[in-house]
Amino acid sequence: MKIEKIEYIPIRIPKRGAKGGKVWKTALGNNPFGDAVIVLLHTDNGICGLGEVSSIWDTYGSGLLRDMGQKLADSVIGLDVFSITEAIAKMDKAIAWSRNALCFKAGIEMAMYDAIGKSTGLPVYQLLGGKRRERIPLSHSVAMGTVEERVAQVEQHVKAGFHTVKVKVGIDFEGDVEAVRAIREKFGPKLGIRVDANMGWRDEKMLIKVAHQLADLGVLSIEQPFAPRELEKLSRIRAKFPIPLMLDESIWEPADALDAVRANAGDIFNVYVSESGGLYRSMQIANLCDIAGVGFCIGSMPEFGIGTAAELQLGLAAPRIDHPSDVIGNLYFEDDVIKETLPVEDGCALAVDRPGLGVSLDWDKVEKYRTDS
Repeated sequence: MKIEKIEYIPIRIPKRGAKGGKVWKTALGNNPFGDAVIVLLHTDNGICGLGEVSSIWDTYGSGLLRDMGQKLADSVIGLDVFSITEAIAKMDKAIAWSRNALCFKAGIEMAMYDAIGKSTGLPVYQLLGGKRRERIPLSHSVAMGTVEERVAQVEQHVKAGFHTVKVKVGIDFEGDVEAVRAIREKFGPKLGIRVDANMGWRDEKMLIKVAHQLADLGVLSIEQPFAPRELEKLSRIRAKFPIPLMLDESIWEPADALDAVRANAGDIFNVYVSESGGLYRSMQIANLCDIAGVGFCIGSMPEFGIGTAAELQLGLAAPRIDHPSDVIGNLYFEDDVIKETLPVEDGCALAVDRPGLGVSLDWDKVEKYRTDS
């Protein structure tokens, strides 16, 4: 079964935004839209695999399409669709200069897995080693804003059944602690709270002080306070932290995860299918975490429904899930381009047992949100 043709469709969908507005703010800035590329991978026996190219970095999905879409497609045309590792090697050879290319490679590899699953009648989690769990505990992110705005967002998520939230922080130490305190006071000790600094915190001494304040408020973890390659600095603060330190932007490829393990730089790795370069490499990181005794969870760009389905398949097959994960990227948008509803119940993402990624395109929605026509 050969890869005969690859098509791309750029898609743009508004985010749901914070309560009362259309702003989704983190320490990385504001972006009120999701900008991704749908991959349609056609085989010579008529099967079409679906993938998604999603990136929050630089030029987003549509920019990556302009810069590298044709080159990566050309590198895999003619390959057997089952030749995942060969396709990865050829894509790496075609574009070795851009870390952002990992997000595009992930979309093509995702479509290969989907085509294999459709041809064999197997869900992708079976191709990754088999199902290890039926459900994945979730957290829902809370955008920056006033204390009142953040509390209002949490109230929406709690009403929707979520048991853990991830509060975006990283600009104002005092304001961040005040927001977490207000959330804890209103929703009580049963609500799980994570915080994510998105590399925004710089003051090491102040961070350690704040970590102790957050520990007193029952925070589950602090995510990526410093820049990705500051592993020595991250290791140093980790030794002084009263709560687990999570790495996110530090972990892209498996080599990054290995460097972080060697540096003792984090307690939990938050891994993205897109940033890792695909499902195969994501599973490599998951297996490394299992061997090294490092916590593992799954993050989201966020992606639309196809990318979210890929994250779900990874979560069902990963050897360990140690922390509430963000396998709900499509819920951050006002709409989606898939027909199916990915099941969420009692704060957990539930298994999807259909062949491939288990989703199909809603072509009316595709036509509504595509940006190339």
